Amino acid sequence: MKLCLFNVENFFLLGGPNGDGFKKPVDKIEWIARTIKDINADITMMCEVGGIESLDLFNTKYLNSEYTPFLLKGNSDRGIEMGYLVKKEFALNTLHISHANESIEFNYHFEIMENKKLLPGAQYPTHKFSRDISELRILKDDKVVMILLLVHLKSKWDRDGIDFNGKERRKAELKALVKTYNRLRAEFNFQVPVIVSGDLNGIAQKGLQEPEFDDLYTFTDLEDVLEVIDEPHERRLSFFYFGKENNREAYQLDYILLPRELHPLVKKEDSGIYLFRDTNGVPLSYPKENYQRYALPSDHYPIVASLDFL
Repeated sequence: MKLCLFNVENFFLLGGPNGDGFKKPVDKIEWIARTIKDINADITMMCEVGGIESLDLFNTKYLNSEYTPFLLKGNSDRGIEMGYLVKKEFALNTLHISHANESIEFNYHFEIMENKKLLPGAQYPTHKFSRDISELRILKDDKVVMILLLVHLKSKWDRDGIDFNGKERRKAELKALVKTYNRLRAEFNFQVPVIVSGDLNGIAQKGLQEPEFDDLYTFTDLEDVLEVIDEPHERRLSFFYFGKENNREAYQLDYILLPRELHPLVKKEDSGIYLFRDTNGVPLSYPKENYQRYALPSDHYPIVASLDFL
């Protein structure tokens, strides 16, 4: 089984919330299609998709309808959703579940302070995920054999100036994600592997993680596939940004996190970060200049986990 995680960056084929100016350029859409075909994953997990209409159109127009799209609307105020493309030749059944309406049991500090001024019994409602946990259950003979949890955690953009770098909200979302992971593990008596994937919008590499990700390693057995295959750190960069004076910033923001029982099943030679190819299929090196980054189809690189599973 081959899995791919891919943040496709503002993937609107029909225009975004603010009109056609948000539509993805056709050449980048075609490049993303070539990338997905080349990786040839059984299941592609996608972040920043502009709704089910965009995913359906992408599948029919650019992928010859070879996949079954799954997308349930989440809580994004930008219309960037999480979805799946499952190859039709993938013989197993699937069940798609949203967690968008679940509370993450979190309030901002100013809300907690304001709570004290409310009438007895009244309180601010707690928040939900910025997007969702998009859950895909894989079934064989009507029995769940694997669960995928796809997330896109709170970004570092603090538009309202209430949570510097979005740290507290992201930490709360990570805690709720860990809670969901452990609940599902227990529900299936630890016999069904649960994989957590997504754009975590922060550094979650084991031993180097930012504090908001500590619970990931304290309360779960999850391990990044790049850690499992012992990928060199210079090959773990999945996101590039060029700031003032063309200074390059590069991080791993994207992760496929595997439970312990799957670690021995990882096929190292077929797993890792996928480097974008040119039209001749030649891998391109990481961008060193701003113009090289903006020429790419996305600001995130795909990550692949190939497993000797089923």
